[in-house]
Amino acid sequence: MEPFNSVEITDRDGWRRAYPLRKNLVHIGSDPRNDIVLEPGRGAGVASRHLQLVAIPGDPPGYRAINLGNTDVSLGVASTLREGTPATSPEEQALPPRSTVNLTDGARLGLGEFSLTFHLTVPAGIGGSEVLPVETVAAPVGSRSEERASEQSDSGDIGLELYLPQTSLDLEHPVEGSLTVRNLGDKPGVQFRLELQGLDADCYEMGPGPILFPNAERAVLLRFFHPRKPHPGAGDHPVTIRAHAPEAYPGQSAVVSTVVHIPTFYHHELRFLIPEGTQAGSSRS
Repeated sequence: MEPFNSVEITDRDGWRRAYPLRKNLVHIGSDPRNDIVLEPGRGAGVASRHLQLVAIPGDPPGYRAINLGNTDVSLGVASTLREGTPATSPEEQALPPRSTVNLTDGARLGLGEFSLTFHLTVPAGIGGSEVLPVETVAAPVGSRSEERASEQSDSGDIGLELYLPQTSLDLEHPVEGSLTVRNLGDKPGVQFRLELQGLDADCYEMGPGPILFPNAERAVLLRFFHPRKPHPGAGDHPVTIRAHAPEAYPGQSAVVSTVVHIPTFYHHELRFLIPEGTQAGSSRS
């Protein structure tokens, strides 16, 4: 049998069940439409869609967990809120709403009255669709780059959710987030289109709009780069992202927005000019 990752779930009465993690995007919550359903009869404190798991490629294998609920998720071993920072340190015992944590083998989460233990031993997302690459960049405590962006917009038959781990661009590394597009209508095979306004095209990279069936969703990669040039200038830049499907849902669109901060970039050149009539290497006494 081909090996696979899994999450073992224990309810308040000690009942256990292991769920395979074969997809690159997994949703956990009390709503029956989730990939993994935590039934209210077995435990309370779980939102309809509480946790989103996004596969992280590389070694060791892992998933990035996003808390979509309105309550904290308790953290156990083998998980980090920031690169190199154990989640078991006193100040980081919980994952706040709209925050993320990277999970590796042995990670434990507390979701309401449920306990989740992750067994991650093979590359994440085996058997799923395209892996969403994620890179975590550590930032000093209290810096602006720790400000996250998360916004959700539902408009009729179209749903759109934005997640960015930080809103301040990094000079050396791209800031990588995701756009989750949802088909909330009843039209099959809908082609969604994504548009971003507020930054030049060379400042960002956005994956193509997905094709979705009813009640389906997909995460699309969104990556921002520091321009390292005079324009656009340093400072705050409002960014708006629009999802629409003109063929299937004409006149409808979902819009999310955030403010991206471009830090000041210094680039200096030093040139030596030798006056006419002066020979290089000459000196005066």
